[in-house]
Amino acid sequence: MKGLIIKPAVLLLAITLLLANLFGPLTSVNAQTPLPQRKSYQFTNGQWFDGTGFRHRAFYSINGVLTLKKPESIDTVFDLKNGYVIPPFAEAHNHWLEPQRVDEYIRNYLSDGVFYVKDEANMPYIVSQFRDKLNRPTSVDFVTALQGFTGSGGHPLEIIRQFQKMGILPKEWTDSDLDGKAILIVDDAREIPRKWSLLLESKPDFVKVFLNYSGQGESRKGNPKKIGLNPGFLPEIVRLAHKAGLYVSAHISTAADFHNALVAGVDEIAHLPFVDFDKELGNEHFLISKADARLAARRGVRVITTLGWLVADLGSDPQRAEEARTQVIIPNLRLLKRYGVKLLIGSDQFRQTSLPEILLISSSGVFTNLELLKMACEGTPRAIFPQRKIGFLREGYEASFLVLDGNPLMNFEEIKNIRLRFKQGYLLDLKK
Repeated sequence: MKGLIIKPAVLLLAITLLLANLFGPLTSVNAQTPLPQRKSYQFTNGQWFDGTGFRHRAFYSINGVLTLKKPESIDTVFDLKNGYVIPPFAEAHNHWLEPQRVDEYIRNYLSDGVFYVKDEANMPYIVSQFRDKLNRPTSVDFVTALQGFTGSGGHPLEIIRQFQKMGILPKEWTDSDLDGKAILIVDDAREIPRKWSLLLESKPDFVKVFLNYSGQGESRKGNPKKIGLNPGFLPEIVRLAHKAGLYVSAHISTAADFHNALVAGVDEIAHLPFVDFDKELGNEHFLISKADARLAARRGVRVITTLGWLVADLGSDPQRAEEARTQVIIPNLRLLKRYGVKLLIGSDQFRQTSLPEILLISSSGVFTNLELLKMACEGTPRAIFPQRKIGFLREGYEASFLVLDGNPLMNFEEIKNIRLRFKQGYLLDLKK
């Protein structure tokens, strides 16, 4: 839930805007909105991404599925006019915390070509207010961890308390309600079974845990951004999650957190180690070790980028931001790439999509255009929805794709120039 703590003043402004609802909805989609009948489409003169480059070919969409076989009847022929066709983008780390603005969120994500979203911790009370608007062919597909595990006084409890003070949460909620309905606080291993049962009642899509500056001892006291779950409790939570068929994603701040999450058996690490970058500790506390990079690769652990914090949290201190970028972030990215660790694209910037994150990663110079395009269009979507046929433009896969004006392998900025958007066989008309 890092996405709400850019600065206290910004947090206050965000909550004030939420309460005032100054921005009207830009689109309206819900479970009761009837969908038009799917049409049979032919797409001609398109350059289709095949995982290594672009090939000129003709595809068809039948019942929301791509095929190379011409159907008996075609309702509409689309001349793609030599446009470059790619799978849609995904957002692997955000928090949809403003129910009154979800229509705007949906429109902005679809506009940027981001069709798949992973919410890395939320509250059932908030998600229940917009869940019926999601996971539809004309909306965004969404999964969420709901309540995450932390320790007393730890992140993100400071954000939840702000919500409580501003009246966003039910007035009747007490501190005891927060622990269970908003977050799961564990200070004793004996509390884990009861808290685990509370989480399962909420029906999460995966499990979130918060590790913050683990191993820093006394220096963590009194600072919520440096307090989280005792890493000693993490193996049991991982065991319970895997038994229930759920994966575990770990918020981390330091390289020690990264290591503790790995050895506890988590499946995913929700940040690169630089969030809440504490310059006084020294860069070595945020640099991933070669041994941990090898272990992450060997175990198939995914790592989410969240480079957006380089701008959001460090933007007011250019020297500090440049130090974090050149001495911590880029070395860590190069190390993870060298050992073949699977990277997912996620911004953790709650009022924007993952498109700026993709471009920020591009500016690091660590990845080729091809590597980054595959990360954005193939790896990240498929990690969020591993059971679905998405991320590739192939026979039998969902008819979801973007048509770009130019070739992103030649000029990566072309990912911003989206001409057409199709999702599960529907042409998305965002002008309505």
